[in-house]
Amino acid sequence: MNEVVEKFDRSVEGYEANCAPQEALAAELARWVPYEERSGFAIEFGAGTGLFTRKMQPWCGPYLATDASAQMVATGIRLCPIVAWLQHDAQNAQSLGPADWVFACNLLQWLDNPAEILSGWRDLLKPGGHLVIAVLLEGTFGELQQILPEANPLTWRSAGAWSSLVTQAGFAIERAEIWQHLEIYPSSLDFLRSVHAMGLAPRHLVGPGRLRTALRKYDGQYAIAGGVRSTWRGWLARAAAD
Repeated sequence: MNEVVEKFDRSVEGYEANCAPQEALAAELARWVPYEERSGFAIEFGAGTGLFTRKMQPWCGPYLATDASAQMVATGIRLCPIVAWLQHDAQNAQSLGPADWVFACNLLQWLDNPAEILSGWRDLLKPGGHLVIAVLLEGTFGELQQILPEANPLTWRSAGAWSSLVTQAGFAIERAEIWQHLEIYPSSLDFLRSVHAMGLAPRHLVGPGRLRTALRKYDGQYAIAGGVRSTWRGWLARAAAD
């Protein structure tokens, strides 16, 4: 977890300029909470700079946006000052509740113990409370994985695996869907630079020769009008506390 926080602390300056796919995911997830339901006490975990937070406004009632990264929270306060912000680890949720809503957009796939965290969020919610989440899914960076598998930033889970984790934590899934987004970058090098700027650095270092070869292959194999493509996939779910 500390490694993830440090990664996003370092990426905060370039995050907003490179986060079009995450913003698209946040916009889709926000549509799962209609305006007439946007009331009560809401807690958002992994709010980052506030991509999803801003899309949930106006909100009727207290809205607490949290992130483990101090730099992300500082940026969130500047960009969305109308909600309360708190530097807080999603793994220590119980002290914040009880809540009517728990939101987490693009967080859980980074954490080593999502089952434990989801159970904690279940205990945080009031009876009848709701969990609304989005996670990046296997198939994200599929093009990169084909050419340079060691450069993937994490080990991806399937939609079925995420569904099982949510239900095992004591939630009843009301709606779940797979989301797919195609982002176009001028070149594979621009794609990798953007990935780094968002804090999605590869888990393993890749040698310069191997990297140059892979970039040439990416540019040739995944060319599209305007540059090269990169696929992003997510799993969105809305669930009720049993």
